[in-house]
Amino acid sequence: MKISYIELLDKQYPMCWSLAASEKISEKYGSMENMQKAIGSKDFATMSKAIDFVLGTLIDAGRIYCQMAKIECPEALPCRPADLIDLSDPTAMNAMLEAMTKGNERDVEVASKNGKTTQGK
Repeated sequence: MKISYIELLDKQYPMCWSLAASEKISEKYGSMENMQKAIGSKDFATMSKAIDFVLGTLIDAGRIYCQMAKIECPEALPCRPADLIDLSDPTAMNAMLEAMTKGNERDVEVASKNGKTTQGK
């Protein structure tokens, strides 16, 4: 699992795009396309709720993964992510997009003609 981080309250919170996170987001929005529409909505309430939900879901998934993998992470947020972000600052959106992008990257093993396996992307 690939982890990215968002800084909130001077702490680095892990985020990941796990299968459970994508399932939760799909259940709420019906599809990833609908989630993207909500995040890009011109309606402020729709946009802010979507960003808060997706960030919260990715942070929860990151914490669960780190706890299971015995990777150090800060305590759970004492509030919603939306309580801590300013929409005029692109940091939160960039962190969210990075987590989703990293989660969709795949490492591929390629066998060469001489039978050796190499790592590729």
